[in-house]
Amino acid sequence: MKFDINGRIDNLRVPSNRTALSYSIYEAVSNAVHAIEERFGIDEFAKRGEITVSIDFDGDKNLRHIAVADNGIGMTEKHLASFETCDTREKRSIGGRGVGRLIWAKVFQEIAIRSVYEVGLDKYEEVRFRFDPRREDSLVDLERHQGNASEVGTSIVLGAIRADQNAAMGKALLTRQLSHHFFPMFVAGGMPRLVAAIGGSTRDIGKYLAERVEKQGSKTVKPELGTIGDLEITHVYAEKNISQGFSNAILLAAQGRVVDTIEIDQKFALSGLANGKAYICVVRGQFLDDNVDQERTSFKASQAELSAIHTAALEAAEAFLEPHIKTLRRGQKRIVVDLLQEHPQLAVSVDDIDGYVEKLTPGMSDEDIGKSLFTVLYRHEKKLKAEITSISAGDAPSVNRQEQIDKLVQKVSDDAKRRLAEYTIKRHQIIQLARSLLRYSDEEKKSYHWEKTLHEIICPMGKMLSSKDYEDHNLWLIDDLLSYYSFFASDKAMSSFGVEGERKEPDLIFLNPYGFRREGTNDPVVVLEFKRPGDEQLSSDPVDQVLEYVEKLRSKTVRDQDGEVVSEVNEDTPFECIILCDLTEGARKKFQRSLAQHPTPDGLGYYGFSPNHRASLRVLSYRKVFRDAELRNQSFFQKLGLLPEEVRSALTSATTASSEAAE
Repeated sequence: MKFDINGRIDNLRVPSNRTALSYSIYEAVSNAVHAIEERFGIDEFAKRGEITVSIDFDGDKNLRHIAVADNGIGMTEKHLASFETCDTREKRSIGGRGVGRLIWAKVFQEIAIRSVYEVGLDKYEEVRFRFDPRREDSLVDLERHQGNASEVGTSIVLGAIRADQNAAMGKALLTRQLSHHFFPMFVAGGMPRLVAAIGGSTRDIGKYLAERVEKQGSKTVKPELGTIGDLEITHVYAEKNISQGFSNAILLAAQGRVVDTIEIDQKFALSGLANGKAYICVVRGQFLDDNVDQERTSFKASQAELSAIHTAALEAAEAFLEPHIKTLRRGQKRIVVDLLQEHPQLAVSVDDIDGYVEKLTPGMSDEDIGKSLFTVLYRHEKKLKAEITSISAGDAPSVNRQEQIDKLVQKVSDDAKRRLAEYTIKRHQIIQLARSLLRYSDEEKKSYHWEKTLHEIICPMGKMLSSKDYEDHNLWLIDDLLSYYSFFASDKAMSSFGVEGERKEPDLIFLNPYGFRREGTNDPVVVLEFKRPGDEQLSSDPVDQVLEYVEKLRSKTVRDQDGEVVSEVNEDTPFECIILCDLTEGARKKFQRSLAQHPTPDGLGYYGFSPNHRASLRVLSYRKVFRDAELRNQSFFQKLGLLPEEVRSALTSATTASSEAAE
């Protein structure tokens, strides 16, 4: 078989531009590490070895050359022979693949090498040559000279970078890349001194890392797949700015170098580590060393083997990060409780909150948890609907039919109770919002804004509505029965519903209660008037105001927005007039001199009756309205037995605290 070296170089899987430039440096540094280890031995090479990576630029800041120098064993005759052999197996046992110099040839046009090595016991020889693997004699212009003991080692100069490979390279970038790529060797204490020099400025990579990395310990684990053997897991904390490439990640290393990265930042929410550091998990093992590809960019292993390694690494990382994960779990539990408080119907998927949280991915966000809960609810409702359809179609065996129907009725009943709980919670939120409008500054007391906003919360202004528009208002804040009048007008001119020529606009008028008209009877008409919160003196007499509306409605035919008759108001029609206001000292004095002069037992309102108008009068303070609404609402909470205890307790505490704060 003939060998095409140009095709071999072209087929190398090395990315272009800065990545290829970096790989050229990595290969040279790796060769230097191997040479140093061979010279000083496994026990001493990290202490006595030294490697310098120098990058030089011309006046236009274009890359001139990269030089990698070491104090390793040098290019002996054996190494020279190996250097000339493509895919040599000489250094296979220590991770050498014999292709590094081909990567240089792919990126650079000029490769110059100078090396000094020991000959015999006390002699030294120096060799110099240019390397061109595309030529049959790849050691071009080989020269041999007498060498010096102090110069033992090798210097490789890579120059004339190919136009399609040129890229910028600064000291900070080079530092991060060397730190990242050889990080496992630094962690294991198996890296010689490595210095990066650019433009006269130098940086010791080992010291740089030592100041920023805290090794937390190592542990040997055995993946479930027995063919893999032992893996050594090393846990490290490092400053986040060392390298984005391995921060908060699991690094799979082979032959002292990073080959694959598993991102776990989001899985374990590692950006929020209490110590402000980045977590790194380094995984090493003989299996990984034996199964890395020649470029050290991937592993030649089956999907099952890689999956087993990933699982073992993730389990080790999760065990180490347990304190951090416990903190996350507490936060997730708060999120689940809050979601169940907000949406009790989601409780269909949560019997035990702690058990549910334990099954969540530690890094799940509140949005992801919400999606998970709603997905379970959707599946529950879909399944329930299918079961009801099946029963209705008579598909169930007759012997079990009654039992299945009973179970379905119970499920539907439970779901309805959860929805009632959710509706109750929404009411509580509306009450809190309405109460917030009673907290105002002295300047805000003069503004009509608060009266208008309260009116809008209770019932939208400028509309005529019916009982079918139940979701468009919150009349239950005042009285649930108001919601069941078949017609009500909110801040509409009286001429719009039958009082010809009258432009006055009562805040709220209610006619025809309970959704139907009873012929021959006089159903009550309700008139409701809002006064501005904080109004000390009341700008107008509200009792006189509502009674004037009564007078204008007498003997009138009220029509809805379609012109249909809603009610015939005659002399015998009773009226109920409700006035909502702040019971300030000035307001109390005005009511005490009016027809509504009788105080309610709780002191938060007044009542009275006008015989001439057949009108009962009720004065309610905003404080009383919202307090009573909350008390009515709280009775629902006592029926929420389907919710987890922690959610029931949280809901009860929240509503109680809200009521006490308002008092």
